[in-house]
Amino acid sequence: MKIYLFGGAEIDKGQFLPQLKLIEQVILECNPKQVLHIPFARQKASEKEWEQGWFGRNINIGDIEYLNATREEDILKADKPLVFMSGGGGNINLLEKITADQRLFDFVINSEYLIGESAGAKILATYFRARGGDNNSQMIEGLDIIKDTVVEPHYTERNRQDLLIKDMQETGAQYGLGIDCVTAVSFELNDFPKNLEKIGEGDFVLEIK
Repeated sequence: MKIYLFGGAEIDKGQFLPQLKLIEQVILECNPKQVLHIPFARQKASEKEWEQGWFGRNINIGDIEYLNATREEDILKADKPLVFMSGGGGNINLLEKITADQRLFDFVINSEYLIGESAGAKILATYFRARGGDNNSQMIEGLDIIKDTVVEPHYTERNRQDLLIKDMQETGAQYGLGIDCVTAVSFELNDFPKNLEKIGEGDFVLEIK
């Protein structure tokens, strides 16, 4: 499995379109037949940029078939898709939707290409903070696809350097990944934490206990 973890975007810093164009670039390079978008972390758009249909307005994937996990008919069409889990404030809602639907869960854990953006990146780890905007919220168990790890997106933009260390201390996780906005970290799951590659204009840090 090839994983891409994106650090998100800050709207007020003009990072919305650059982030989406970076995601578009990765999808096109992977060249899947289908993209299955799992959007449940964004339950309600707080900015106009994230209003319904934002993927189609801003990401051009050409002839690749776009499927949305909110539509039953799209889930039934899915056949070994690239999985894209986008971000938002609903970390727990995203996790619960995936774990409650065996088909979605199977697509996630068996995908050849898996993209997690912001909240979508966080829940792939062993642990994540329940409420994304609350640095003191409880650490809970994620999907544990990336073992013994916590992930903090928006890393330097929201000054989460100390928070990443706190995450590791609270959970006992051996690894911590901090990822800047408009930036992705890519790796083969079997290689983690070795051979991490950076994509984009920012940076990332790997903390090891």
